[in-house]
Amino acid sequence: MEPRAREAIEDIVRAVREGDDARIRTLLATLAAVADTAALLYLRERLYTPQ
Repeated sequence: MEPRAREAIEDIVRAVREGDDARIRTLLATLAAVADTAALLYLRERLYTPQ
């Protein structure tokens, strides 16, 4: 997975937990530019992992 994708995912997870909708939209646009299937599956895993 590309490092930029992993960084965007971790930032998305933080923004989701903080409820920062504007930042989530920005970060999703960033992720869309670099994500592959593995990155999307990793995002799903990170979002559904209990804190």
